[in-house]
Amino acid sequence: MSMTDFERMLSAVLPATGRTSLTLTDVPQGDDSMNQLLEKAIMLGNRTRSRLTEIYLPMREFPSMGTSFWHVPVQDTG
Repeated sequence: MSMTDFERMLSAVLPATGRTSLTLTDVPQGDDSMNQLLEKAIMLGNRTRSRLTEIYLPMREFPSMGTSFWHVPVQDTG
């Protein structure tokens, strides 16, 4: 998924009423791409008052990701 496609998809679902879950079936290659994707999600969520509160991702594919990204907790999907 390109960053443009991701931004378009986020704009379509936000702001949503209640809790919204978004699952990517095709994760970006590399830590830099994932960081950029998560930054966009956080910024757009904050702008639309639908802030990102949880991140789940395969830690084996992103070993440098810590237990949180900015202020958002990160959990391993195993």
